[in-house]
Amino acid sequence: MESHVRHGLHLPEPRRREVRLEEGLSVVRPRLLDRPRLAHGHVRQGPDGWSLHSHALFHSGLHDMSLTDLTRAVITSTNASGLKRVRQLGSQLDSVRWERLCFDPSGTRLLAKADSRLRWWDLDMATDVASGSVELKMEPIEALFHGSNHIVTAGPPVAEAAVTWRPRLMAFSTTDGSLWREETLSAPATGLAMSRDGMLLAILERGEALLWDVAGWKRVRDLLGVEWHVQVKACAFSQDSRFAAVIVTYYDHDQAALYLWDLKASSHPWVQPLGFQFAAGVAFHPTRPLLVARGVHEVVVMDVYERRVLRTFNDYRHYVSNLDFSPDGELMVSSSDTHGFALYHFDTGEVLFSHSDDSELTTGDAVFSPDGRFIACAQGDGTVGLWAVDPGS
Repeated sequence: MESHVRHGLHLPEPRRREVRLEEGLSVVRPRLLDRPRLAHGHVRQGPDGWSLHSHALFHSGLHDMSLTDLTRAVITSTNASGLKRVRQLGSQLDSVRWERLCFDPSGTRLLAKADSRLRWWDLDMATDVASGSVELKMEPIEALFHGSNHIVTAGPPVAEAAVTWRPRLMAFSTTDGSLWREETLSAPATGLAMSRDGMLLAILERGEALLWDVAGWKRVRDLLGVEWHVQVKACAFSQDSRFAAVIVTYYDHDQAALYLWDLKASSHPWVQPLGFQFAAGVAFHPTRPLLVARGVHEVVVMDVYERRVLRTFNDYRHYVSNLDFSPDGELMVSSSDTHGFALYHFDTGEVLFSHSDDSELTTGDAVFSPDGRFIACAQGDGTVGLWAVDPGS
């Protein structure tokens, strides 16, 4: 693998032990490395099917990444050149088309959705084995933390749903992976976003959308959704939960567009063509009333109140696939098509750091931890790398 800094941007898998809950859904129970081995010569397995002893020996021999050092320095434009991978999570999967990542609000848990499998890790525990895993019958569009105790996703229909063979919202416990709540939907979900106050935005097919109160598990209101001849790439909430945004690509003429809802004013979105072909990501600035719409090479910065474009810049060195901000908004990170990521200075557009293994395959997300001390990056094979700078940086 190769890591480098770029400046001056010109604007067999082992058999799994499972507990069946219902048709189409299974849960792998959490296991810890420090639990004793069973008597009579039995070997305890971890959630990925490895024996815990063998898994520990493998990882200790490969790298010393068994515990996340939460005293790491906050990543800034000054120390970004010192980024290095400090931990690797999970074991390789047979086939991964795309892996979505999400931290919980505390930053101590990380969730990965790879195809139809959800896995999550407790980062303050001395194991890189997932602490929990849920296998769905079909691939969900997205999976998000609600607080630290629940994972919300929109999944396929199963016979045991409240109304048979209907798509549904589902919430799982992070303690044991059990199904906590479910609710049928009128149409399959094409995009999800979670606000800081626990509201879920669900974009549905057929031009529908809704806001859902996860804690109360009830519908808040319906919204006019996106046109249904589009591909939804990403959804986001503003920090104050007033605005919601969706970035899409139109199937018929390869044109990206932004849908923006002012939830205090209207249920109808404002729609803005973006001037580039393929949508990659969307995110609200954490401290300013700004929004960034990301194409695979293009960046468009908009004022959410005035609804106008403030500036644009391009990066033709990377073909990116998502977008996330550091907590203070100084930095942006995007995953690239080379099993890596690029880190940008928001105000200048400069590439401060990039990592690549020269692969042409897609990987998945790159996201900041809530405290800004880590970047999690999907590595294309089901594993996740955690990147940080030294504490003294």
